[in-house]
Amino acid sequence: MNVALVEDNRQELKLLYRFLEEYGEENNLEPAISCFSCGEDFISSLGQKDYDVVFLDIFLENMDGIEAARLLWEYAPGCLIIFLTTSREHIWQAARVHCFDYIDKKDFTRERIFEVLADVRRKLPQKNPYLEFSSGNRSVRLPMHKIQYILSDNNYTLFGMEGGAKHRYRIPFGSIMELTGQVDYFLNCNRGILLNMNGIIKEETDVYVMKGGERFPIRRYERAAIKDIYHQYQFQKLEEM
Repeated sequence: MNVALVEDNRQELKLLYRFLEEYGEENNLEPAISCFSCGEDFISSLGQKDYDVVFLDIFLENMDGIEAARLLWEYAPGCLIIFLTTSREHIWQAARVHCFDYIDKKDFTRERIFEVLADVRRKLPQKNPYLEFSSGNRSVRLPMHKIQYILSDNNYTLFGMEGGAKHRYRIPFGSIMELTGQVDYFLNCNRGILLNMNGIIKEETDVYVMKGGERFPIRRYERAAIKDIYHQYQFQKLEEM
């Protein structure tokens, strides 16, 4: 479990760090914990580290927690955001940036943090399955949540990854379609094209735009049904918050 703590109150940061270490010791885990005292430093780290969950103080100087969460969502929509705050007045703003939980600092206890971490552990296995297959004599294992799109390429399949990397393997696209059926966030928007719906940043009339800037056509004769699948997925994510 890779965890980021973004908190400008040093005492509260140390307390949260201690709770995470204790949770790890009691549950046979070794969480990798990164600490930040401002939103800018946290956002700058996203190019070097991938986080499963971030505890994010809303009231930070300069870049506040809501803005940091918005930027995080654009870069890593699979990361679970847990807001820390002294006021509940920003709860609707928190909902709009897809927060996983919202902890009032009046309820900042060991029991509450342990409860949230238990919920995170139940969520993470669903969030981060791996796509595993053989290509010739080679065994391939790709984290599904990092795959942004999958394209048929004759007898090969091309995988566009988060961050811009591309991988091409000799395996039929149909086989990959079957393997990705275990998760609900891949959308078959056109023949030979699978998109990770968490990576879509814009839906146009006949095109989906990915966060890396790639544009993929939406099949004309099933366009309404395809768009409905995408909309329902977005609504489902909101209901799970």
